[in-house]
Amino acid sequence: MVIQENNVPNGDSVYHILVTEKLSEEGIKILRKSFEVHLKYNLSAEELLQIIENYDALIVRSGTKVNKELLSAGKRLKVVGRAGVGVDNIDLKTATERGILVVNAPTGNCVAAAEHTIAHICALSRFIAQADASLKEGKWERNTLVGSSLEGKTLGVVGLGRIGREVARRAKGLGMKILAHDPYTSEETAKSLGIKLEPLHSVVSKGDFVTLHVPLIDSTKNLLNRELISKMKPGARLLNVARGGLIDEEALLEALDEGRLLGAGIDCFVTEPPSKVPNSSSDRLAKHPKVLATPHLGASTVEAQLDVSLEIAEAVSAALHGELVPTMVNAPVVSSEALSHLKPRALLAERLGRLAYSLANGNVSGEVTIHFSSSGNEGENRLIRAGLVKGLMEPGCDHVINVVNADNIAKSHGLQITEVNRFSSRDEDAIMLEMKGSPSIEGRVIGSRPHVTRIGDFELDLLLEGLVLAYYQTDMPGQIGKVGSILGQANVNISFMTLGRHLPSKMAMVLLGLDNEPDSSTIERIRVELSLERKPILLDLDGQHD
Repeated sequence: MVIQENNVPNGDSVYHILVTEKLSEEGIKILRKSFEVHLKYNLSAEELLQIIENYDALIVRSGTKVNKELLSAGKRLKVVGRAGVGVDNIDLKTATERGILVVNAPTGNCVAAAEHTIAHICALSRFIAQADASLKEGKWERNTLVGSSLEGKTLGVVGLGRIGREVARRAKGLGMKILAHDPYTSEETAKSLGIKLEPLHSVVSKGDFVTLHVPLIDSTKNLLNRELISKMKPGARLLNVARGGLIDEEALLEALDEGRLLGAGIDCFVTEPPSKVPNSSSDRLAKHPKVLATPHLGASTVEAQLDVSLEIAEAVSAALHGELVPTMVNAPVVSSEALSHLKPRALLAERLGRLAYSLANGNVSGEVTIHFSSSGNEGENRLIRAGLVKGLMEPGCDHVINVVNADNIAKSHGLQITEVNRFSSRDEDAIMLEMKGSPSIEGRVIGSRPHVTRIGDFELDLLLEGLVLAYYQTDMPGQIGKVGSILGQANVNISFMTLGRHLPSKMAMVLLGLDNEPDSSTIERIRVELSLERKPILLDLDGQHD
């Protein structure tokens, strides 16, 4: 077992991350900027189960099985990161039930997997593996190892995600025709890529080469079954550089033995390594003379390993900081483009929630109404709602609240969120919040940053960041000067101020940005000197102060 730990001192304020499979040092450095990181490779399932309760985040590759038992034992787990794209080794259902965010690194190894697929296609078409083996045996079989050109051949791509698209782009450069099947890709998108979409059986039956690029889930297990394999063109070749289990291995062996298929390129097996179970379908497939077999090398390039490590380190770090992450797996599926627009609005909802929490003296319960412009997409609404719950509840509880667990935590605390699609598209960056015990609050995103624009009857403009001292005062001359003097004597610097006036009541609301936190006696002195009815409230709007 390889064990390496950094030198960050233990403490409840420091999140602990367990990495069970190899990450590049560059990725580890990113994590160690903020967290305590333990590298413990080659742990047995029993060893991992014994220590997981000590960690807030777990980073794995494909070899670690993150099952229900492990997730249940991880009492502190907030994030599971998969350094790669496939998450079939993670129990997503249990993770979601427990409020554990699962993130992956879907882009880091796309090019590597696509290049490995093309390498298999080229090697199969020219019998590269067989030629190499025969030459090493002293043979010279030029007449029996006659290959075929890829120019004009049809490649059937099953799964037109990031990797499938990269494969298609490279295959077109080789002069191949591309057919594809993907129920989640629109005709317009495929057309823009120069690819024709067809049903699965059609793609499989027309392809001279058929390559799989889909995740392994219940609906894709044995996707290429005996029936579909029987529909493949005589002399075709089948490739799997995605996940083991997508192909019925026994059916593929039969097709190869009977000569219906000319060959197969297999990088992923049901049993890995195949020799672990002698004479299993995986073992026989790996040793078959018509199979070009590689030991799960799809992502195994220096560049891909670095990119995946950096991508998962950034994702886990952001998730532990409570940020929205584009690669969330068990959260609403929102495109990176939509997420970049939603993140400032979700942050605004969070900051308005923190403001309401403070103005209500931490008494958060019952019904909360949030008004915002919505397209009706539940995934997008859920992100905004999660931001609100995080702001309202995180200051008063010991939970890290994220988009996975926000709804459950709100429900368990009796918080009822009512959403009102009030604003038009012109006001899409505006949010209004109503809650018992707090004045109604309005805010908007200005320059990608959250601002409050109204609190109760007081119109104002304040950037919702940092420490802010808020209080109501009689609207009369000299009040601000008194406060400035008191804070100056306490060595507390005012960074900015804003004031909202309500002329009918002759009252004003004052918000002072502070560089450092005044002590309770200073705040009490302000209340006495200004004859305030209520003690000034110190707002920690970004949660960075104790």
